[in-house]
Amino acid sequence: MTPESFVIIFAALAVGSFAKGMTGLGLPPVSIAILAVFFGVEHAIVVTTIPVAFSNIQIVWMWRHRISEIPQVWPPLIAAACGVGLGTWVLATLDEHTLTIVLTIWIAVYLLTVLFNLKIKPDGKLANVLSPLIAAGAGICQGATGMSGPFIATWAHAWGFVKETYVFATSLLFLSIAVTHVIGVGVAGLYDQERVFQGLLAIIPVMIFIPLGMRMTKKVSARAFNLIIVGIIAAMEVQLVWGLVAG
Repeated sequence: MTPESFVIIFAALAVGSFAKGMTGLGLPPVSIAILAVFFGVEHAIVVTTIPVAFSNIQIVWMWRHRISEIPQVWPPLIAAACGVGLGTWVLATLDEHTLTIVLTIWIAVYLLTVLFNLKIKPDGKLANVLSPLIAAGAGICQGATGMSGPFIATWAHAWGFVKETYVFATSLLFLSIAVTHVIGVGVAGLYDQERVFQGLLAIIPVMIFIPLGMRMTKKVSARAFNLIIVGIIAAMEVQLVWGLVAG
């Protein structure tokens, strides 16, 4: 791996990890959007599976005492893990050009949900019914594109989680998805020596910047930070669209 590749991977994971620590979301969208521009979509998704799994283990362990604040936790976790299997099959089956189109569309959806604050907030019995379905949708999208933020944000909002519980809840669901994703990618034969090495190196910025983001949760304006993250993702989206048009 060249020094330039290491710098790109480190920077992408650093920004995404800081966002993850602060909001519970942001690591896959930011990191994959940046890495896909330089390394291709499949490579970006596969490499990030390792640090994404590690990041969620890190947060869930640090805030594990909040598990009692999440109702009916097992159905959505199991549904999400099952959804990953289908999504990983899509990742292994589609060619790079088609994957780029899928990722570009999904990033556009993600940006729209953030920019226009689009949220679905089922409550009561409806939340109980929809929770596993939303989680399964998150698993499918994570398996295919490495990103499931809009689904997981919807799931967390449906239960009305706030602050630290919100971050813990999203990370717990991400953990179920991420661990299954690592297993699925391995079974599909998408790991090679270079991708595993890059994925393990990517744990370094995760270890550094997630705790920093967690400390800044109460100190930095969430709106200001989200605008910066959206700007970065939007810039990468433009690059991906340009690559499709020019290619």
